[in-house]
Amino acid sequence: MSSENHDDELLRRLDRLMATARTIRRRDRRLVLSLESDLRALRTALHLRSDALLQKLNIAGTSSKASAAYSRIASLRSRTAAATTIK
Repeated sequence: MSSENHDDELLRRLDRLMATARTIRRRDRRLVLSLESDLRALRTALHLRSDALLQKLNIAGTSSKASAAYSRIASLRSRTAAATTIK
């Protein structure tokens, strides 16, 4: 399952739980406990997904900074090489 499909599935699960929560009666303790358990499990899954996305963003940011640094170094080298050949 791709991450986008997994994200969509988590959001659909949240929507289903919210719909169930809207129809619940206060005195139905069994359903409340079941819903609470489902919400805790979903919360854990969402936190894990959030942490994974944050890690990907950090890696992408680091890669982007490294690419920019390499590009600057390469452009400085080409300028230096061009300047020495012109003399």
